[in-house]
Amino acid sequence: MRCSLRLSAVLMLLLGGCDSSEQGSTVAEQIPDPENQFLLTYPNLDNPGGEVLLENEHVVLQRFVVDPGEWEGIHAHPGNQLYVHIKGGEWSGRAGGESTYDGSIDEDGAVGWMEAIPLSEGHESGNTGDAPIDLIWVTLKGDAPIAPDIDHAPQFYPNIPLELLLENDRVIVQRVQVEPGEWEGVHSHAGNQIYIHLKGGMWSVRRGGEQLPPSDFSETGSVGWYDAVDISEGHESGNTGDTTIDLVWITLK
Repeated sequence: MRCSLRLSAVLMLLLGGCDSSEQGSTVAEQIPDPENQFLLTYPNLDNPGGEVLLENEHVVLQRFVVDPGEWEGIHAHPGNQLYVHIKGGEWSGRAGGESTYDGSIDEDGAVGWMEAIPLSEGHESGNTGDAPIDLIWVTLKGDAPIAPDIDHAPQFYPNIPLELLLENDRVIVQRVQVEPGEWEGVHSHAGNQIYIHLKGGMWSVRRGGEQLPPSDFSETGSVGWYDAVDISEGHESGNTGDTTIDLVWITLK
């Protein structure tokens, strides 16, 4: 796992490519759109805008699949972004037509933080491995915390430990695996949270000790927004399927 905090190699992560003779036209054709200032665009992909999974006043989530040998195309980053690998792989990067790193491996579930990168840097990355890379970008729309007066603690489950992947002044990122038949234990939620399924499964919910009917199957890569839940509600969820659920929680500060 690699958590990038403005390190030069990681700043070149996950972006696209063309050779130096094409860079001028590629950059010139990308005209900033104020209406979509938080959306990433990878010019070389068949679907340059990826799939928008979730958007609200605070965040936008986009999913991209980069096939082996594919480069995303020169593009900018607005900053205040988190990337989450549903399926990792081998990345290589360029800036201004020059190699910046080669053969960097991100495992499934690897995350990192991305600061702003202007289009003028000619920033791009490509999949130089032999399998597709599947990743989700979480872009925060504001430059400041959305709830600065709240004491933000990591998400807690009484029955299952969560792994802290990354924390900074904007987000807390955690990962948890829930085995078949396992329940989290009664807990609260701070709200302003995003969940991302690295591996999906079948969830059921209990409230005040009463178990509700199972929810629809949560696919790998599915996401959602979670509002606050008070401990008095007796809330907990459990894996009522037959496969392990692997989940990332992102708590916005």
